[in-house]
Amino acid sequence: MAFPPGPRALFLNALNLAVFLQAGLYMLARSQREPSAALGWRLLGLSLFAQACAQGWATVSILVAGAAPRFPSWGDSLSVLSLGLVIASLLAWPLASTSGSERLRKGLDGLGIAVSVFFVSWFFALGPLFKSSAAPILIRLFWMIFFLGVATILGIGAYLGARQPARFRGPLGWILATFCISLFGVILQIPLGLVGRYYTGHPLDLLVLLAGLVILLAPLAPQPLEPGRIPGDEALDRSMPSLLLPILPAATALSFIFGALLLTPKRLDPPVIGTGILLAALGLFRGLLVLRDLQGLSATLETRVQARTRALEAAQDLLLRTERLNSMASLGAGIAHDLKNLLGIVSLNAELLAEAMGTPDPAIERHAAHLKDAAARASGLASDLMAIGRGHEDPPDDVELIQRIRHLWALLRATLPSSIHFEVDLPARPAFIHCQAGRLDQLVVNLVLNARDAMPEGGTLRLRVALIREEDDSLVELAVSDTGVGIPETLHARIFEPFFTTKAPGRGTGLGLASVLQTVTDLRGTLSLVSGSGQGTTFTLRLPVRV
Repeated sequence: MAFPPGPRALFLNALNLAVFLQAGLYMLARSQREPSAALGWRLLGLSLFAQACAQGWATVSILVAGAAPRFPSWGDSLSVLSLGLVIASLLAWPLASTSGSERLRKGLDGLGIAVSVFFVSWFFALGPLFKSSAAPILIRLFWMIFFLGVATILGIGAYLGARQPARFRGPLGWILATFCISLFGVILQIPLGLVGRYYTGHPLDLLVLLAGLVILLAPLAPQPLEPGRIPGDEALDRSMPSLLLPILPAATALSFIFGALLLTPKRLDPPVIGTGILLAALGLFRGLLVLRDLQGLSATLETRVQARTRALEAAQDLLLRTERLNSMASLGAGIAHDLKNLLGIVSLNAELLAEAMGTPDPAIERHAAHLKDAAARASGLASDLMAIGRGHEDPPDDVELIQRIRHLWALLRATLPSSIHFEVDLPARPAFIHCQAGRLDQLVVNLVLNARDAMPEGGTLRLRVALIREEDDSLVELAVSDTGVGIPETLHARIFEPFFTTKAPGRGTGLGLASVLQTVTDLRGTLSLVSGSGQGTTFTLRLPVRV
């Protein structure tokens, strides 16, 4: 049944309007179901809404003016905008890499194919057709842009699916089928448009309707959009499509130009030469992008190699320190064994000395008791050192910290010169810590001796203990402060390293603070430091207590 041009145009435009609106709504609905590709689906939906607006513009013109708008019109501009949105949607989909540079390369690859197709078409058909046409330059320019836009979409789609052909069975395949129909329609419309015989409502507009029905299937395809490759993966892809597709446009242009030079030099008109130059420029620009990305990958690889080298050096240094510690532990265990025997002799002679005095003397008995107590504590530390050397320690027990510090007070005071004022602030309540008593004594002694060594000219040393609560935990806080030379902030991160010391050669081993940190860590506590050059030092540790 034949329709008059007016009603037929109205019917086709209204039908196209409904199809493109429905397809756009499907695209927006798909964007809600597929968040990873939401931006691409939204852009594709906007492109269909733009095409629907173009159809609506023509429909309104037919209803109001009784005829379709003159070609080209604002509706045709919306069609070109729709093509741009489709290109943006393809590049926004996760089918491409997350690298912006690789997305740009995909766009350039698609444009290169489009220019190649245009180059071949111009050489064989469009060139002579455009030259013989009396159509205004605006109409000829419009058809060239529309042709390039459709071909660019097909080129980008080909690149996105070349490495994973299974993608063509999903939404990408329906979109490419849509624009294959569109390209076929454009090829048929161009000759008619150049001679003024194409009009809105022409039977060729049935191809527009067919394209709309096909793209309607894209958001309905059950296959999800697969994520693209990681950034920079293109440089590692050695597949045949990845090697051939980027050079295909330039190879096509060169082969035709050389063929024309040999066979028909007169066919090399300015548009052909200009298109060839454009293809060469696209190839050079794409190569520049690849080179830039390869340089970026090289810099990243070099940075990773340097980081890995530093990590290996740190691991090697840690291994050497560990071997030194193991050697020290073995050597210390042997020395501790002999030292424990000597301390037993000291303790025994202290008892014999007290008995040999005959007449009891409280002062002598007190000094002898201190001597025996110090020998006993030194023997305990020697036992701990031997246990470390053997690879095991005595089982922990609940040790009362306040009582241990009171027992240590006389020993600590004896190690301090008279130029140092020693202040001790202890709470009345007990604080039980689950650990070995010897390790707790060693912790306190190390902190006090470090504070002493930091004040060679004398000063004030404060030892403060407080019971605190932090959220649901009961903690004991032990702070040891001095008014000495302080520790520069640049060394705060290193003073707990084994064998690192700020003392003069022969004055320290660099193991005291390392053992303090190890003990605090084993007891699941925390250790903090506040110090600066010439500002004194405060070590504060917090340990969990038994309630």
